[in-house]
Amino acid sequence: MSREELIQRYIEAILEKRKDISREELIRRIEEKKKHARVSEAYRGVWAVFSLANELGIRLEEVSLEKEIKIGSIVSGLTSISTRGRVIAVLEPREVESNDGKIMISRAIIGDSSGWCYIYLWREKANLFQELGVNVGDAIKIVRAYSKEGRLGTVEIHLGNNGSISKIEDSPDIPPREAFFKRLGEISYSDNVVNVKAMVMGVSQLKRFSDPIRGEGALRRIILADGDLRIPLTLWHEHSFKVTEKDVFSTVLIAGARVRRGLSGSLELELDSMGYLEIVSKTEKVEYSALSKTDIGKLVNLRLYVLKMFKENTVSLGGRIRRVMDTIVSDGESYAILTCWNGVIDRLRQMDAEGKKISFLNVIVRSRGRQILLSTTSSTTIIGVEEGPSNLKIPEATYRIDELEPGMRKIHVEGVVSTTPEEQEVVSTSGERIRLCRLNLMDDTGIVEVVAWRENTSKIMGLRPGVGVRIKWCNVRERGIGRICIEVTGDSEVEMIDIE
Repeated sequence: MSREELIQRYIEAILEKRKDISREELIRRIEEKKKHARVSEAYRGVWAVFSLANELGIRLEEVSLEKEIKIGSIVSGLTSISTRGRVIAVLEPREVESNDGKIMISRAIIGDSSGWCYIYLWREKANLFQELGVNVGDAIKIVRAYSKEGRLGTVEIHLGNNGSISKIEDSPDIPPREAFFKRLGEISYSDNVVNVKAMVMGVSQLKRFSDPIRGEGALRRIILADGDLRIPLTLWHEHSFKVTEKDVFSTVLIAGARVRRGLSGSLELELDSMGYLEIVSKTEKVEYSALSKTDIGKLVNLRLYVLKMFKENTVSLGGRIRRVMDTIVSDGESYAILTCWNGVIDRLRQMDAEGKKISFLNVIVRSRGRQILLSTTSSTTIIGVEEGPSNLKIPEATYRIDELEPGMRKIHVEGVVSTTPEEQEVVSTSGERIRLCRLNLMDDTGIVEVVAWRENTSKIMGLRPGVGVRIKWCNVRERGIGRICIEVTGDSEVEMIDIE
């Protein structure tokens, strides 16, 4: 039974119950209802008929549906549903609490040419798929089921006590399984819940945590890719164990993924107990970018020689303490500063990465110009390590003062101290008392302020006016409108030099 046939069946049932209403009047009132429907276009007709029937005191869910109904025509509240479709996914069985104690349920996702929905099998029927040998991709017929509203506007059909399932032969009106999975570029926020096919382009480390409801929990973020488009997917609990770094470049089928808006406003997906994940194939092909051709804000894959690893530090971001470490890297032609976070630091330490060539997936380009700045992300994945050449040198170029730009990191600057170092104590917003030391440095192109904090003040406190110095591995920060300063950090080295 198509959606149009279903609507006509319900119209006839209303007219049979309310002979005081003409067909023309009923259709006019249905059309008026459709204008105020807050459902998708596909469901407005059925919704309007049901809504009007409720106002008229007629229970359409009691209307017998002897003919098969298309899945896309199923709405919440129907009984005696018969339908057929393709098994898109079979979810993990679950044990749930009920008034009769713990009971077992099985769930699957099925679809036909009009749409897809969840199906629930309860108690003694929970093993029906296994007993009948029903697998993903099979075509099945469902008889005497009832429907309910599921999460985020999805529809669920439940097999009743007298309901049954049977395997059937394929038919032209049931699309192949692959037809139910979208490409990444076809997803929008209005989808709410989607099925998608994509390639895994990055895998984060597994995170374990304590869940007050489910006890111990776990999550993992992966990056799905389709051409140049990439979308993060958060895998919760049992799904987080199904994908590891070894599965990078694998093609996956994801069913029942929730669409959400991430903190940055971009589209993200998440997969919980209502979802399904299947690894279907693997390819070894991956494209790597050149440092000189990267774009700001883009996630890129890079093969980089790690030339120098600096000391690890901690920073507070959003109330959380995170570990951070800068490295100097090169692709053999260009140099960059790569900021590494948390688990990536541990990986590089474990593999003794200095001097080696590392294959990184999903590194984000933070800045470009005369200096390339990179950063690892929660989904950065290291997939290979090789011995690097011995002839690559750490860059030692020295910047002139008029060449400095805010945001530059781990650079060398030299000049003459032009003021006596001034030390003072400042109070932070948290009430902490912090030592600060500052002086001015000049060369033949200009003058700039040099600032050091806390224990780093000792690196410049002893300098005197007229002394030539080279400050290595310092950062350049913005200091007020149109002003910059050189920041001496824990990685910085201050050397006395002769200035000609």
